[in-house]
Amino acid sequence: MAKNKIKKVENTKKSRQPSSTTHIRKSDSNIQSWSTSTFDMLESHFQKYQSLYISLIVVLALIFSFLSFDNKISTANDDAMYIEAGSRYVKDFFGYFYTHNAPLYPIVLALLIKILGVKLFQLKVTSIIFFCLSIYLIYRGFRKRIPYIILFPSLFLTAINSQFLVYASLTYTETFSLMIFSFGFIYFFKVLEKLEHSDYTLKSNFLSFVLLGICCFVLMLTRNVALASIGVIVLFLVYRKKYIESLFPIAGFSLFFILYKLTLKNIWHISGSQFSTQGSLIFHKDAYRPQLGNETTWGLVIRFWENCEIYISSRLYFILGFREETSSNNAILTLVSIGIVVWAFYLMHIKKQYTLLLSTLFYVVLLGITFISLQTSWGQTRLIMLYLPFIFLSVFYIFYYYGLKYRPLQNVYLLFLFILLMSTLVSTFRQIQERFPVFVENLTGDPTYGYTRDWQNYIRMTQWCTQEFPNETPSIAVRKAPMSYIFSQGKEFYGIYSTPTENADSLLMPLRAANVKYMMLAELRLVEDRYIEGQFIGTLHRYAYFIQQKYPKAFDFVHQEGDYEKSQLFKINYQYIDSLSAVLKQNELND
Repeated sequence: MAKNKIKKVENTKKSRQPSSTTHIRKSDSNIQSWSTSTFDMLESHFQKYQSLYISLIVVLALIFSFLSFDNKISTANDDAMYIEAGSRYVKDFFGYFYTHNAPLYPIVLALLIKILGVKLFQLKVTSIIFFCLSIYLIYRGFRKRIPYIILFPSLFLTAINSQFLVYASLTYTETFSLMIFSFGFIYFFKVLEKLEHSDYTLKSNFLSFVLLGICCFVLMLTRNVALASIGVIVLFLVYRKKYIESLFPIAGFSLFFILYKLTLKNIWHISGSQFSTQGSLIFHKDAYRPQLGNETTWGLVIRFWENCEIYISSRLYFILGFREETSSNNAILTLVSIGIVVWAFYLMHIKKQYTLLLSTLFYVVLLGITFISLQTSWGQTRLIMLYLPFIFLSVFYIFYYYGLKYRPLQNVYLLFLFILLMSTLVSTFRQIQERFPVFVENLTGDPTYGYTRDWQNYIRMTQWCTQEFPNETPSIAVRKAPMSYIFSQGKEFYGIYSTPTENADSLLMPLRAANVKYMMLAELRLVEDRYIEGQFIGTLHRYAYFIQQKYPKAFDFVHQEGDYEKSQLFKINYQYIDSLSAVLKQNELND
């Protein structure tokens, strides 16, 4: 009787071990006959010294991040926009809400700014901390669930990747988003593994599934496209034939989304949300020229494929160090890359690798929505870079799967990793060689050193405006208002990001309403590292041109910085505009 009781307890303990943690080792029986294989030796080694290896990887990420440190604000505007939003939260938390995109990061920045102030170096260091935490959290989420010979190479190549190191010292959302995603995966895996327990019941676990939906809501606050994470979770549960369970995450997400909307309406007194600004842009043919109308269904299909080519064949292989960032799109390379991920997904399915299935499904769905929603003119590398560690996990699993079946392929996997390592190191050390001297100069000398001539003129004009019009800077229209906010040490500017109409009076209406008195026309390059005479970002020039067509003397020259790629300041002559407008109206009445 006693023996039976002990045996029963032991069996119970075994049943409580989630089978998904050992799927790879138990389902691939071939590994048992290869006790001295390369994979076995490496797996045993990594498992024994895993704490040492993850510590080493995190330390390398920290060191390489500082060697690639950029103490300047990015010219792409977004990081300055987040800092400006954080500062506005600090000034009046309940009088302002950031709705341009996911609002969680500016709120976190507000807490940091409250403690540190608007100090670029300190704020940038927090991005490095987020990056290092992300790597550690991915390790925590995936360890014991996938082979270490897949996990550690993925983390190591991410830690020393040149593009991730760029964003590790920028106040963009990428490293913060990766950190929150990593937290999410830890919780996702913990809950979904309950499905593997022999004593699993929905009654005792339904709250955990509700919390899955709330977790997806937090991811959405971190990044707009992560709204799709709730769909990923539901799709995964349906795939596992847990149909009733799939309803609870929807309920949790919906509840918090409704509370979110009510909070915005009743506390911040706004009817929109983080999707209100960018939602309409998805359907525009041109984000900067809404007058061109909305895209057709077929146009969205074309956009999706073109973005696949841009982000996969060009940007992804640039991240890996094999191509230039602006290299031409390659349809064959795009299709082959997609095929690799699809095949990896199939192999995970037949081997019931649920951990890898979920992470692969996650980035595939989010990237798919990204490719549909983004204008092809944007093509920002960071938007696919974010998913790099998870892409590595998918691709490396193919080598692992076939390495178990065919022993020579184990060495092919090591050769493949070596090629990736060399390509990554070449890109990273080239970047360090370029950026570290600039970082030192920015700290000890000219803060504008390292910017191209167009941006140096823009910075000087912003600083001139701050000195000459200390109380009027909010009335100056610029192309990059958050950038001017940073360069002027906290003065507000009026941003113009599109030309919604060609009607001069319609264009003047928002300027009058905002009491805008000046326009700063800057010849900012279309491509950052390439000067092409006569080609520049012409949003404000186009805006002013349509006004000037009707009112030829609408602008009075005030000041100029630079002879080439210049920035010019003009005063809007409202008195002349009003007098001419009255004459034109009188002429219309007379006619």
